[in-house]
Amino acid sequence: VISEGYEENYKNAYRRCQDKPGGPILGGQPSHRHEAYARAFAGCGNRTALTYRWSYARMYESMAGKSYETDKHFKAHFENRPCDIVGRTCRLEPLDADCHLKDMFEITSGVALNEHKAYNPEEVWGFLDCGPFKKPQSMLESEVFQLESNQAGFAIVESITDRLLGVIHLTKDDPKNLNVQMELPIMKPSSDVTVEQMEACFLMLDRLFAHGYRRVQMCVDTQDVRGKRLPGRLGFTQEGQIPKHMIVKEANRDSLIYGMLNSDWDKGARAFLYKKLHGVAAQKVDAAIVAKEEAVHNQAQQLKEKKEAEAKQNDKKKA
Repeated sequence: VISEGYEENYKNAYRRCQDKPGGPILGGQPSHRHEAYARAFAGCGNRTALTYRWSYARMYESMAGKSYETDKHFKAHFENRPCDIVGRTCRLEPLDADCHLKDMFEITSGVALNEHKAYNPEEVWGFLDCGPFKKPQSMLESEVFQLESNQAGFAIVESITDRLLGVIHLTKDDPKNLNVQMELPIMKPSSDVTVEQMEACFLMLDRLFAHGYRRVQMCVDTQDVRGKRLPGRLGFTQEGQIPKHMIVKEANRDSLIYGMLNSDWDKGARAFLYKKLHGVAAQKVDAAIVAKEEAVHNQAQQLKEKKEAEAKQNDKKKA
């Protein structure tokens, strides 16, 4: 599915990148950076903020333009999956049982897999209202894949290996008030928050706020020591505690509520996370790119409005 307004946005973004490509051009492929920037920019759709599109497209262009191999890989991937949200260490794919069920069951079942040792699956499912699962069909029939109308699921896929790392859900979507809840990612347990986990959440938050959401909430079991680390690392504010909030697997659950506002995101939380994921230098470049593009866009808008005003005046004189 191609985003609304894709063709027009692609043309405009292509011309813009022709004027100012984000890095060196590969020999024999003079347009590879222009194409990468344009497809990423246009792929974000008309309903995302321009500042988001400028930032996302430049990051995508820098990753795709590293070599002939990366250019070929990114182009082929976009042709097959234009709706994926692509990051440096991982990408988000719309959750699909045909593509993701088998791997999701394997990585969260506790069995040894690839280079990973066996573990207790309760480390993954202990604080959730479903799992562990004895067979893939049970997982398919659970809330992991059976989503309600106000929910969405995304697979977290490692960029280099294309291995499934886990799943992240959005719940309690409230389009009227522009609020949504982002659940903790369901992933193989680790002693600390991983880079991929952080980037998956960053990609999700960045896209949500770009779509105009005003507040994103996280809700964590008070006893989930590992889970409570993530909201703080992401820059969420702890807003309160709800006693006897839920009954999970026939046991009481008290919940901690964390919130992130769009104003928090714009005023520093996004830059803080971007710096964590990509480094200080990359964050400064990103901020400079967005500021420059915004200035060029505003200048073009002012020129357009001036010409329209002059045209109206000329029409009045002729009349």
